[in-house]
Amino acid sequence: MDEKTYKLDDEYSLEVVTDIDRFHSLRSEWDNLLTNHKSHVPFLCFDWFRIWLDHFLKENKLLILLLYKEERVVAIAPFIICSESFRGVINVRKVLLTGNVHSPIRNFIFSDFSNEAREEYALLIFTFFRNHFKEWDIIELDSIPEEYGSFEALSSVVNRAGLKNKGYFCFGDWYLDGVNCSGDEYINKLPKKVKSEIKRRKKRLEGTGNLKLEIGTDEINFDHHMYLYYQVRTKSWKSPENDSAFHKDIRKMAAIKGWLRCGFLFFNNTPIAAQIRLVSNKIVYFMEALYDEEYKKFSPGTILRSELTKHFIDKDYICEIDQGRGDEPYKKDWTPNRRERKGITVFNSTIRGQSLAFLMTKVLPVIEKNRYLLSAKNKISGYLKKHRQQ
Repeated sequence: MDEKTYKLDDEYSLEVVTDIDRFHSLRSEWDNLLTNHKSHVPFLCFDWFRIWLDHFLKENKLLILLLYKEERVVAIAPFIICSESFRGVINVRKVLLTGNVHSPIRNFIFSDFSNEAREEYALLIFTFFRNHFKEWDIIELDSIPEEYGSFEALSSVVNRAGLKNKGYFCFGDWYLDGVNCSGDEYINKLPKKVKSEIKRRKKRLEGTGNLKLEIGTDEINFDHHMYLYYQVRTKSWKSPENDSAFHKDIRKMAAIKGWLRCGFLFFNNTPIAAQIRLVSNKIVYFMEALYDEEYKKFSPGTILRSELTKHFIDKDYICEIDQGRGDEPYKKDWTPNRRERKGITVFNSTIRGQSLAFLMTKVLPVIEKNRYLLSAKNKISGYLKKHRQQ
């Protein structure tokens, strides 16, 4: 599909952006829309998408939708188009929100964050998919945040647009909002077992050497802090970082924008724990955490986490802690609230799209509950995959 603008009604029009150069011209309009977003700004800003597309677009195609109200952009839907195997059975043409496992959330970008405006804008976008752009089988809305009614709004709009869909769970996110205490008061409210561990392990380390905390935030010392991070990573339990070039570019971008916080715990001038966080709009987002396995018995990661969190509260004045992707049990000790990231699979109204809807919502659930049928399905999927690769 080439660049094109569609007149939706007397007030709204929609521009389809498939050219990367046109995308690069959108920086100002894109980030101006984000001023009304209360959260997730680092993962929705223009540079996050620019860097992601540089590393992961590959043979896929760009599909950025710009919704105009008269002459002003009021919503951006950042999609890509790919062809892939659906459930290992059939190839489909899929439209999906730009992002992957490295994206804590995915969402539309709106100029007006009121429920009424978001639903109106999103309805126009999905009506466009139903009436004008039909070169797709499935739209995948993955990792949509619960907060501010984002998931509920999109789910409602897809139904109102008359498109069959199926919701699903992506992952949990532990958080704490309404932080209105000092760093020490926050630590004092932690479960007794956590407070005791921090105090005991820190005392043991300090009894045998010198402990020091360092927090890197600036672009000038970025390379040094990345060196320290990878120095700890090579001694941790974690494997080499997947997509390290992408991560480095994202962290450099965050440093330039003042969002990056690289925390290190040193023991006798040697870094033994490292954590990477982003701070934006008084929210701290937890990204990476690791430690030198040689010091595991001292829980250096827990010590560093406590010191960094006090810094975020007392120096960055954060009001929310977002621990990001994952339901690891320890997270509940630090942030007692849980929310979910959810997804919606939307099916085209074409015969092919409706066939996929029937397959996914009626046939596959029955197969997956029967181990004999599931085994047969997996064998067929394996055969088809092998055949496609030949």
